[in-house]
Amino acid sequence: MAELKTHTMKSAPKTNLNADIFTLDQIPAAMDKMGWKVAPQLMRHWFSGKPAKPFTDKTKNLYVRGPAINIPPEHVNDSIVKMQWARQFKPVQKGLDHLMKNWANKKGLVELKKRLIQNNGILERHTDVKKLDTFTYVNSTPIGDYYLGFGETINDYFGAIGKATLKAVPHGYQDKFHGENVFITEAIGFYIKDTYDFLGNEFLGVWHKDGVLNKKQMLLYVGYQGSQDWVSIANMNMQWAAQVYNSDFRRWQQVRNTGVDFMVFSDVLWLPPLGKDRRIYLNIKK
Repeated sequence: MAELKTHTMKSAPKTNLNADIFTLDQIPAAMDKMGWKVAPQLMRHWFSGKPAKPFTDKTKNLYVRGPAINIPPEHVNDSIVKMQWARQFKPVQKGLDHLMKNWANKKGLVELKKRLIQNNGILERHTDVKKLDTFTYVNSTPIGDYYLGFGETINDYFGAIGKATLKAVPHGYQDKFHGENVFITEAIGFYIKDTYDFLGNEFLGVWHKDGVLNKKQMLLYVGYQGSQDWVSIANMNMQWAAQVYNSDFRRWQQVRNTGVDFMVFSDVLWLPPLGKDRRIYLNIKK
């Protein structure tokens, strides 16, 4: 939707409503005003794409599950999201803790063996995250959650990532230890993989030119909107706000012919392995 109409109520007793104009491309500036750093960069990157290239369910599934090195460059950004920024937030902290302890579980060990066969026993520390995702990634965990904007704190992380996948890539080599096949882990890399698209009917919050409503305000606003209680909206000083949905961005693509959906890759956070994972026995069934 090119324009979102927000209601402005004049003085009582009449309830005349004027329509203020709030455009979707003002949201990054609203994010700036809230002190967010990464979310506005990602949204500006999306708006800057010309002509519009939305994902379909088919292409999204292909880019999520297929080889990352085959994703067209215009549908990839691997420069905006940094793990140093992301690890400030609880969803990422929880994911890192879980994956650090469990990347070499049964599932991870199966994938590790496959990767060693594919890479002749050596898992390199590629500088291109798309190569890591294609050739050496072995395990992952979902991070974050959201439903109508109420699942997580509404902050820069929520605006930028929300719900994504945290992936683990080991760096090391296959060797022999007392006659047994082992993997010597030199480091473990962690990175975020996400999609920046507007498929589905996701509710993205209640926005205005200076930011987004907090959870309490949002619940009140949605309730008042549903009952068309414009007086209460004006009394709460929320007449300048508008509900934003994924469909608004899809309509923007159709009308303005700008906005390119893309895959998000963070940089890679390399950490030393836990002691239990420095030498992994490849022939042991977990």
